[in-house]
Amino acid sequence: MTLRHPTPAQRGVATLLFVLLTGLSLGALVFGAAYYVRSAQSQSLTVHALTQAQLKAWTGAEALRQYLYKVGAADAAALTVGQEVTLAGLEGVTARVASIEASNVGCGGGTRVGLSVVGSSGGANSLLSVLFCASGTGNPPPPDIITVNGPLKISGDLQVSSGSTGRPASMVVNGAVTGSGSISGIDVLVATGDVSLGGSTSIDTLSSEGSIDLSGSGSYTTVSALGNITLSGGVAAGSLTANGKVGIESNSVASITAIGAVSATAAPIGSVKTQGSMSGSNTRITGSAEVQGNYTEASDGSVASGDYGGVLSKQSWNNKIVMSRVVGLAVPITPLTAVTVSIPTIDAYTYRSAANYQFDRDSSRRTVVTVSQVNGVPDGTYFLAGSAGNQDFLCTTASYAADSCVAKICVGYSDYNSCFDYSNGTWSINGKSMAPGVVWFKGNLSAGTGAYYNSFIATGNITTAGSNVSKAVNYAGYADICTHSLFPTLYPRNYCASGATTLTVNPVGNIVFAAGGYVDGTYVGGRIDLTASNHVYGNVLAGDLVVTGGSTVIHGQVVAARQGSNSGTSSFGASTRIDLRDLPPSFTNAGSEAASAKLLWSRYQ
Repeated sequence: MTLRHPTPAQRGVATLLFVLLTGLSLGALVFGAAYYVRSAQSQSLTVHALTQAQLKAWTGAEALRQYLYKVGAADAAALTVGQEVTLAGLEGVTARVASIEASNVGCGGGTRVGLSVVGSSGGANSLLSVLFCASGTGNPPPPDIITVNGPLKISGDLQVSSGSTGRPASMVVNGAVTGSGSISGIDVLVATGDVSLGGSTSIDTLSSEGSIDLSGSGSYTTVSALGNITLSGGVAAGSLTANGKVGIESNSVASITAIGAVSATAAPIGSVKTQGSMSGSNTRITGSAEVQGNYTEASDGSVASGDYGGVLSKQSWNNKIVMSRVVGLAVPITPLTAVTVSIPTIDAYTYRSAANYQFDRDSSRRTVVTVSQVNGVPDGTYFLAGSAGNQDFLCTTASYAADSCVAKICVGYSDYNSCFDYSNGTWSINGKSMAPGVVWFKGNLSAGTGAYYNSFIATGNITTAGSNVSKAVNYAGYADICTHSLFPTLYPRNYCASGATTLTVNPVGNIVFAAGGYVDGTYVGGRIDLTASNHVYGNVLAGDLVVTGGSTVIHGQVVAARQGSNSGTSSFGASTRIDLRDLPPSFTNAGSEAASAKLLWSRYQ
């Protein structure tokens, strides 16, 4: 049985899915080694050497921990004692479920899973027993730090800091990815189209249903493609796996597995498996080479050991190609298969009823605001009116009158400046701050200068201007939402329960910006441009495209659903940083309980 992540957001089969879920190959080796060291230190295991068999056993244990982390307590409880577990992509590792204890008190109400893991290498076996505690639902929404439907262009400096989110920093792109800038902090990048990355880039796991071309500099742990893989420049990689061809130039690679041909120039390689032929020039293979077709070395290359099925061609003086011909040699390679990428549907109209303030225009082109669950303001529809240049009051009459106005909902630059403006379908907000809560706009929104403790939702597009700092309601927390210094009595009652000292979280409160919606079956708007100096706290949900520029920092997930009919491209430019460190509990706990899996004990048998 092959264990799989059941969440529909990323459901695939075979090897490619395991690349996404368990960080296999060298990534898992690193985690496995780390577990070995930690266990040796904390439990005083009597181990005199880190053998290959022991390392493989710990690699298998880490892959199983990552699986349990993904599925959570309920799916872990569905496992059966004695069940054999196959870990795709890990050679020399087998595992069996030894025990299952559901709703275990010693595991915080989670599921305790005992496993026997066997690592085998060179005739030596290492049997490791481990006990994990799996907890949570296994479905923390949204599933990825960055989700993009359609092509993505990365031209600037993209930095991702996942912090203590408990899951890898992952990017899923349902399309092609091109990048000429620098990328750091991404653990997993999955693309359904071709991937072409230059600049300075480091990614642990990179997968594509198309071809992959890596240049510039940087390092990759695991690279997988249903098409071809090409490396050049100063790129280094752990494992390369391709259904097509692999070509490298002076690149250091630990292992290559390819159904197609392999070519390498002046490259140090650990091992090679190919169902095609291999050609090299000054190529040094320090491990084994299993080549189903011909092997050609044009110069002073070497192969420590291996087999070929066709013809060996080399210089007569080169005696460093240690390979044997095997007639009818068949190199077993399991083809990679595609994943299914699920993109969420984003429709601003579905959030309208959850808004504390709904901005619209009536038939006489007057601004009307529908208020819901705001302390001190009876639920209902009001005109936005004022006097002396300040039009930020909620009034029951279209023109300002002291006895008809119930509240001032925004503080401008001065008493003579309004925060809100409307022109040609676009709402603009500039000032110091507005009353906290969820704010919905029919039309476009330009979020300008100010510090806002709001979840902004617009049926059209959203752009930022000036120096904008916006915090989603759940992110802002109790103090800024329920006891705001400028609006101490205008708090949203659905987030600030009477007598409470902590925020009542609601899912929509995780959003800092959401744009786009369906009108008579046609998608309108949905583009979010963060191209000024931005510091936003919360999830950014674009029904169409996301474009960043200037200096942008986002403390939350990013989704570009591309539900519109245009053929545009989402892009990260200039300096873009996605920082999920030190998230407040009111933001991180707004959805399902995140899954976790921790090692309770381990011992050798």
